[in-house]
Amino acid sequence: MKISDRHFEEALKLIPWGTQTNAKRPFPQFDDTMPKFIDRGKGCRIWDMEGKEYIDFRLALGPITLGYCYDEVDDAVREQMKKGVLFSMASPLELELAQLLHEAIPNAEMVRFMKTGEDANLCNVRIARAYTRRDMILISGYHGYPDWFAVDDSPKNGVPAILKDYVKIIPWGNCDEAERLIKQYNERIACVVSIPYDQNEDISGSYIKHLRKLTQEHGILLVMDEVWTGFRLAYGGAQELYGVKADLASYAKAMANGYPISTYVGKRQYMETLNTFRMTTTYAGETLSIAAAIATLKIMKREKVHDHLNAMGRRLMDGFNRIAAECGVQAHAAGLPPSPYLKFDTPDKDYNERLEYLWFRELLRDGVFVVLRWFICYSHKPSDIDEALEKAQKALKQALEAEPKERETTKPFYW
Repeated sequence: MKISDRHFEEALKLIPWGTQTNAKRPFPQFDDTMPKFIDRGKGCRIWDMEGKEYIDFRLALGPITLGYCYDEVDDAVREQMKKGVLFSMASPLELELAQLLHEAIPNAEMVRFMKTGEDANLCNVRIARAYTRRDMILISGYHGYPDWFAVDDSPKNGVPAILKDYVKIIPWGNCDEAERLIKQYNERIACVVSIPYDQNEDISGSYIKHLRKLTQEHGILLVMDEVWTGFRLAYGGAQELYGVKADLASYAKAMANGYPISTYVGKRQYMETLNTFRMTTTYAGETLSIAAAIATLKIMKREKVHDHLNAMGRRLMDGFNRIAAECGVQAHAAGLPPSPYLKFDTPDKDYNERLEYLWFRELLRDGVFVVLRWFICYSHKPSDIDEALEKAQKALKQALEAEPKERETTKPFYW
């Protein structure tokens, strides 16, 4: 038994699923190839408990934008650590970060901090309800675990079923359903909360633009959940990329290169609603994460990080198309360059899912850590992309050879 297997057995005795984040649980289908724990990381590489090295394209579910243990960010944190982590009053660093965010984000007339993406989304919902004096919200996409965003599984997940009267779900990308719900519940709706891009083939931004139009026509606030897209798709996030200004917006993952911080921002008339009620948490002004965010944003601005993310993503996408053609596979590169993927698109959905699973299994075996989307960071250099593509081609050939043999024993792996 491997060291990590024994460690996982012990973890399960004390930690549900053996991990703090459900998306980081080991996939049983990848039991012999996916590492159960990561011991350390540097740049775009990670190492498991056995010391095996991987080129990482998962990037801690998106927060790593510059690279693991990025010296300039970590140096800023170490320097702040000498002064203190948390004080009895606000730190002057809070204004410095707020000014950077105000300059970077199209609608950030006012700014406040939290610790996680769902924190920021919840704060924006509270502001929208307080401002409009309305109770209902519409949600579109994943916004975190809190009750208001988890009514679809109620009540088995501990969420009161009565909340379904106050939350309606728009399947992401369904403009007709969005229009129907907004017209039906118009005068009850405080806000529509939506992700701007669903990491799929629709890269046009047409859906979020349509939501912006509908909400403006009906006097409803638009809350853009940029927890994943912010500071990854562009310096100003999807709002900059698609030219859509939300009323309120939430940011988290990419803004501090892995340190825990989020921000909720918006137009002054809505954010000043905070003067009328209490919404606060002790650790929102924690200085180490603020220092990390300041350093990260300064690097992004100075070094044109997003030009690099797009260039490396396009290099990966070109490679995907070449590999598919050389292997004779019906597939093509899809998505936006900072998070592309290879889409298997034969008419047989089960075959596509099975081949994708087998491909990822072989990639993990050969030291390429990826699940679904290939996140790019600033530390991915052309040589890393080329090495990953070489292994991806080898893995795809192995998957194609294995598929007929495992067709009867491998069930389609629906993510």
